[in-house]
Amino acid sequence: MEYKINSTGQHPLSMQQLKENWGWYLALGISLVVLGFLSVVYSFVSTIFSVVFLGFLFVVWGIFEGIKSLKINLWGSFFLHVLLSVLYIIAGLFIIRYPVANAVSLTLLLALFFAISGFIKVVFALIKNVPHKGWLIFNGVVTMLLGILIWQQLPVAGLWVIGMIVGIDAIFTGWTWIMLAFAAKNLKNQAGHTHH
Repeated sequence: MEYKINSTGQHPLSMQQLKENWGWYLALGISLVVLGFLSVVYSFVSTIFSVVFLGFLFVVWGIFEGIKSLKINLWGSFFLHVLLSVLYIIAGLFIIRYPVANAVSLTLLLALFFAISGFIKVVFALIKNVPHKGWLIFNGVVTMLLGILIWQQLPVAGLWVIGMIVGIDAIFTGWTWIMLAFAAKNLKNQAGHTHH
């Protein structure tokens, strides 16, 4: 059996772990889909939670920058890391203190990012000879329209867009884990049949 797995180019240990833990992957996938669905339905709550979580990440990042600065002997680098540490911590605390205002600001940045990246995709598809040109133009137009729509809905959009995007991402990630779990379960069943 080990020879058969090796002949596919897969590492026998990783394949074994995949087959043995398929139930955990399925549970993780279902949990992510449920959390993603709840995040979409309660997008305001998930937006605020996401923004506060981002604030905590900035604070932690700032603390690590501060620790790193203590380990650096070069004065120039030391001051740079101390400054970065202070900036990250202040930004993090500001985000945690004013999550709604920051949700609107982050959504504005998101709208700009979608609009500009969509425009770049369309221009790139038109001036370059790329495969799937039509799909790239379609993707760019949809991304650009999404950015413009979010922009038009501001500041109200700031209260739900981030939570919606986090939720949709969680749903897609969850589905990926569920598909992986079923693929692993099929491998386990095939392995059982070959033993019989």
